[in-house]
Amino acid sequence: MKVGLGTTVLSKGNALGRIDGIGLYTKHLLEHLPPNGVEVTHFEFSKKQLDTNVISLGKFSSQTIISTFTGSSFYSSRQVEKEVKLFHATDHRIPKLANTPVVATIMDPIPLAHPEWVSGKYRGLKNLLFKRMGQWADQIITISEYSADEIEEHFSIPRSQISVIPLGVDEKCFSRVSQETKDAVLSRYNLVPEYFVCIGTLQPRKNITRLLDAFLQLPEELQRRHPLVIIGRNGWNCESLIERLNKLKTSNRVFWLDYVSFEDKYALIQSSLAMVFPSLYEGFGLPLLEAFASDIPVITSNITSLPEVAANAAILIDPYSIDDITQAMLNIATDDALQSEMRTLGQERVKSFSWRNTAKQTASIYRQML
Repeated sequence: MKVGLGTTVLSKGNALGRIDGIGLYTKHLLEHLPPNGVEVTHFEFSKKQLDTNVISLGKFSSQTIISTFTGSSFYSSRQVEKEVKLFHATDHRIPKLANTPVVATIMDPIPLAHPEWVSGKYRGLKNLLFKRMGQWADQIITISEYSADEIEEHFSIPRSQISVIPLGVDEKCFSRVSQETKDAVLSRYNLVPEYFVCIGTLQPRKNITRLLDAFLQLPEELQRRHPLVIIGRNGWNCESLIERLNKLKTSNRVFWLDYVSFEDKYALIQSSLAMVFPSLYEGFGLPLLEAFASDIPVITSNITSLPEVAANAAILIDPYSIDDITQAMLNIATDDALQSEMRTLGQERVKSFSWRNTAKQTASIYRQML
């Protein structure tokens, strides 16, 4: 079964030395689809073919605009048709192809559902293109039932055309990092163990400002014993938050680490007291699985997809309530029995998710379409 995968975002992530959610998803599909009888060809929307293992399909933006306003297929359609029987757009670069069926993974419809949470530059045009691209696909894959309902509403795509396939968790998360490695990583970032950790790009929907307010309401002695460590690169509309984080640098209570490598991230998660993930909107929430696999208690939001992913394995809070977040952090920091219970529930919950299952279910969608 010959299938083409869009790898544009993954390639950019590799070039920058940092792979985020969509790139990570593509990477694991590339690793796990071949054992399921799928012969994969890499396609990348770029001006030049920089990698002999990747077929360049030209500039994506110009083809998208032409197809949107004329109804014509991408001029790269024939090139795809020569190579594969089906194209899977894993990274929101969804082409309109003439004779090749298209599967598109849409993680969430945030730009359409909450335009206030994305960059305002050309927002109207970008949202028009995003919606039209989604409608070009013959089948949509998304990552939670919540996202499926949201996509149906905001893309006007029939629910029967949307399949839900949850994400997996990197098997490295299950491997215990040696104490020697943990000590070296902690020393490099000037940290001591047993801190609260939050992972997420600094942007409005990640709700870091409320988390910071909630943490600073804790008793000062507890803040010093269990600092707050934020892992995530600078996003957008977070200038005041960054200014505040920089001012707190000298307090030894709040640490912002920006982007860290995968290896460091696993060591940092496993050295923490608990993960706090109070996001206002997630299509899935992969850090929850990383924490469960790392045997770390989780505090997360009771809205969007997060209760679906966490089930009973996390302490659910109202992310708009600073007091609710504070109380959950206080409870987990002062109750050893609660910590133990949440670790056990998390270890059980994470067994339901693997990249092997994600790839197996994805290959099944290909077969149904072909």
